[in-house]
Amino acid sequence: MVALTQDIEVYIMWHMSHRNIILSGRKEIQKFTGRPWKTIKKWINERHFPAAKIDGRWMSTTDEICSWFRQQIKNTGHE
Repeated sequence: MVALTQDIEVYIMWHMSHRNIILSGRKEIQKFTGRPWKTIKKWINERHFPAAKIDGRWMSTTDEICSWFRQQIKNTGHE
């Protein structure tokens, strides 16, 4: 579990260098998170992932996504 947490923290730190960028569309959100849309949609529905459909286009920001990932890590705890 420690290695996985460290990998996620490195991932988030990389993304932190891309702060405050608006992501427009599913492809940009997918590229930023590195996850398929099916997973992201599940997160939106079940885990309050920070994305919204505005005028028919999915939108989010890198800051909100990084904050969400940090909260997910915090909520998971250490086993």
